[in-house]
Amino acid sequence: MGKTDGNSPPADSKRQYSVGNLVQNAVALMVSSGGTALLGVIFWATAAHLTTPENVGLASAEIAAMMLLANLSQLSFTAIFNRFLPISGNRTRRFVTRAYAMCAVAAVLAGSIYVFTGIGHRYIPSSFGWKALFVVSVLLWTIFVLQDSVLTGLRATRWVPVENILFAMAKIALLPAFLAFSTRQGLFLAWTVPVVAATAAVSWFLFRKRIPTHEEANPSSDDFPSTRELVSLGVAQYANSLVSTFWFPLVILIVIERLGPVAEAHYYLPALITTGGVGVLLWNLVTSFLVEASSDPKELHNHAKLTIRAGIVVLVPTIAIGVAFAPEILRIFGASYARYGTSLLRLLLLSLLGEAVTAFYFSLAWLDKRVWFLAGRDLLGAVVYFVLLIVLIGHFGILAVGIASVVMSVLQGIFFLPISIKRYRAIARADISHDDADTSSTLPGV
Repeated sequence: MGKTDGNSPPADSKRQYSVGNLVQNAVALMVSSGGTALLGVIFWATAAHLTTPENVGLASAEIAAMMLLANLSQLSFTAIFNRFLPISGNRTRRFVTRAYAMCAVAAVLAGSIYVFTGIGHRYIPSSFGWKALFVVSVLLWTIFVLQDSVLTGLRATRWVPVENILFAMAKIALLPAFLAFSTRQGLFLAWTVPVVAATAAVSWFLFRKRIPTHEEANPSSDDFPSTRELVSLGVAQYANSLVSTFWFPLVILIVIERLGPVAEAHYYLPALITTGGVGVLLWNLVTSFLVEASSDPKELHNHAKLTIRAGIVVLVPTIAIGVAFAPEILRIFGASYARYGTSLLRLLLLSLLGEAVTAFYFSLAWLDKRVWFLAGRDLLGAVVYFVLLIVLIGHFGILAVGIASVVMSVLQGIFFLPISIKRYRAIARADISHDDADTSSTLPGV
């Protein structure tokens, strides 16, 4: 047993509390992702039945462009919040406020450049009003996504599923009315209008309730990094996120340019199920690991062990069920989606095995503040992936996306699995040494 005093809880109790936080936060994020993914399926299934595949393809491209610009405008603060908000102490309000301001300026600039230079002319209407709405949507979506990271970093994760599930339900409820208002833009309006209420409500909760509570409970900010270190890590993560941010939208643009909007719709829904559904579950798990390990680094080994076990329990059955029932899942959207997307969905699900290894290594790299290495890896991986996609798409159609993803998954496993195993073993050895030291300190004469 570890050494205790009369005022401190036993080490085992602290360990159980810390591990319990990881489980609770991970479950909350998974409920958020799972609920949002399920409601997303309902949203796109409803859209597929209420409008044409061409409108689905154009709307999905517009939504993807908005999300791309919002991700670029977040300036890496999603990862920075997860890593450093747990130790921000009395700097929390100032830190979050400045981050919001920087990201808001970036969002307005990015959205304005995108629409008023005509980059998105194929799927964004040409009138000034629709262009302005697109820019505002980029701004709101930027803050909307940042809020999840702030809630998670402040260990108020239980509110993330509440926010996201209510938002997803509002999208579905508004869809028929907005499609009646505008067949062309109804999907985009239903997707973006509920963000206004969600952003306002969560901002009120954060700045009036959660941030003051966090600053009062954790006043010290001695471990908070310097501005110079934050900038260095932020730049490294931004370079890394540029690749991952552009990845999905670039695939959409390649598919729609080479194969047309109907094929893009057949690609988009399988990709949404994997990347926006199962993939998000995976990343939510490692995000919870990152937050709890940052808050309580002494429990790093237990957090890592639990994260690996939870990842296996969640990922393996999900992939197996998805592969087995891929046609039935896609038939929800319509017969054509099942006919053309089944093989793609199966390949994309299988590719998540390599993504799981990468996600775990990502969290370890952030804990060790070694982010630049990830940027180089992502750039190299993107080159391999897009070369394969461009070469194969003319022959295999949308199935080329799945083939390129499986190849990338194999490469990720080969490259990151040995490194992750080595790092995990080092964490385990350090934990054993720490436990031995605690045990010896309780012996007579020590």
